[in-house]
Amino acid sequence: MRVTWIALEWPRVGMHSGGVGRYVQRLAERTRALVDLTVICFEGAVPMEGVRLVTLPAPRGRVGRYYGSAIRASRAVRGLAADVVHSHGDDVLLPAEVPLVRTFYGSSLGEARTSRGLRRLNHYVLALLERRSAGRATVKLGIAPESVELMGCDAVLPPYFGVPPVPREPSATPSVVFIGSFGGRKQGHVAQAAVEALRAEGREIDLIVVGPKDDADAWQPWVQHRAGLADHEVAALLGRAWALVSPSAYEGFGIPVLEGLDHGLPVVAHPNPGSEYLRSLASGPLPLDLATGAAFTAALRTRIEAGPQLSEAELQASRALIEEVLREGSPERLVAFYADAVERARSRA
Repeated sequence: MRVTWIALEWPRVGMHSGGVGRYVQRLAERTRALVDLTVICFEGAVPMEGVRLVTLPAPRGRVGRYYGSAIRASRAVRGLAADVVHSHGDDVLLPAEVPLVRTFYGSSLGEARTSRGLRRLNHYVLALLERRSAGRATVKLGIAPESVELMGCDAVLPPYFGVPPVPREPSATPSVVFIGSFGGRKQGHVAQAAVEALRAEGREIDLIVVGPKDDADAWQPWVQHRAGLADHEVAALLGRAWALVSPSAYEGFGIPVLEGLDHGLPVVAHPNPGSEYLRSLASGPLPLDLATGAAFTAALRTRIEAGPQLSEAELQASRALIEEVLREGSPERLVAFYADAVERARSRA
């Protein structure tokens, strides 16, 4: 089966990659043996053996990224002989005759509600385009119930494939890991404030941030900032950490939360559609604490005071959650949706 992806978040050499970009790269690694895969992405994309990359000019500015590039991507599809197109976003003008599988990574409407200024306006416009995409799609996939409900998706396909195996060797000094940027919806400043409050109590605690390099100067000098890390390097940090924090104002799913749980860490997160969904899947005492404000700092304090090791019941609850997510998000299940899209398109012809 010839499959073309629109995946403009695909990682680029020397640039920070967000959760969607890392996920589509991992998904391609596992799907390339099952289909004939072509990926439409930006120039400078990290190459992958067994995957054909069709590159577009790198965007300049918000309008170029979210509108101009989306139009170019849709035009690029017209020049490819695909049996099915899988869009990970940016599918403004796709030809109607091509079966389309569309994955919704949360919603622009949800992001708009937690944004300000031009960013908020941009997400409201993108929310309208998402509605158009949902109406065009042959098969719609969501990463959590929020996107299923908003877009009328056919199924949930969790965007997670596990983490590189590393030994669990907690650092002597308590360390907290945050993955993301200082501002925006990731709200790294909340993580910094929480750790700073505990340090002010006389506790020795390190905050290690994995984020974009152009964000490094926003953090206090005592924060250890890391940029451009490979997956195994992030895994090594998590293997030594005592806790992971995720104070995002909005997450459609929340890959870092699962990564922390997968490494046997307690996670302290803000309640949002993604973290609440993961919490709802758990059976047993999942070490995922949802809190905001002073309660967020208090939850982190409690976890640090309890030490770096989880109880056996907490570990079992984490493993059960990870196994369920991996099963539901398998590449074989995705390829079955591709076949379903082709069959639906034929029946409508």
